[in-house]
Amino acid sequence: MLREERQRAIVSYVAERGFASVAELGEMFSVSEMTIRRDLAQLAREGLLHRIYGGASATDSTFFEISFRAKLSQFAEEKERIGRAAAELVHDSETVLMDSGSTTLQVAKALKDKRITVVSRCVSAATELSTSLSVQVLMPGGMLRKESLSLVGPETETYFGDLQVDKLFLGVEGVDVQGGVTVPDPVEASAKKAMVKAARQTIVVADHSKLGRNVLSTIIPLSEVDLLVTDSGAALDDLERLREHVRVLVV
Repeated sequence: MLREERQRAIVSYVAERGFASVAELGEMFSVSEMTIRRDLAQLAREGLLHRIYGGASATDSTFFEISFRAKLSQFAEEKERIGRAAAELVHDSETVLMDSGSTTLQVAKALKDKRITVVSRCVSAATELSTSLSVQVLMPGGMLRKESLSLVGPETETYFGDLQVDKLFLGVEGVDVQGGVTVPDPVEASAKKAMVKAARQTIVVADHSKLGRNVLSTIIPLSEVDLLVTDSGAALDDLERLREHVRVLVV
């Protein structure tokens, strides 16, 4: 394995688990602990992880930028509850804009029996809904962002600029009173902003791990969110602070 490939794999491994020791990384990649220490030092200089005694921990941005497939297994039961509750807000004949994300995918699964039109920039959600006989599915053009299996870029944003939909289900990585709703990647944030402009109602779907967290790129402030749907694992103090700025549904 080339050094660059190993370092990308280290970042992904640490991001998925939150922490990894020098010893386990050396054993995993069959290299010396000295080599791993050099890798970690370089990755820390680049801001891709935190170098700590005995190993490395994930930064906020890398922790929330792990692959879409890895996210599917995190808080799976909570995301299913959020998805079912969010889908109950949708009525037949409505148009729905579906964002990317593991939680919005659960919304898509719960919408399959509705008679609606869904515009999705999430490839996984569109694929899930393709088996429904009652849901019409539309997709924008654009560049496929492999980390999130979502479509991004100017073509995607132009497509949303010509739309007016009833509801948007927005996936985020942080929900914070000061920072609003945020994601680590500016390109993702730009696409999400275009979706918000196209929707009459913006519904943020986020499990409790996202609450009180503020990552790099702000999409919109909480004042522009119509409803936040989260799960009962949320801390009461987080909910109290958020409810001063946005309507919250806990499931």
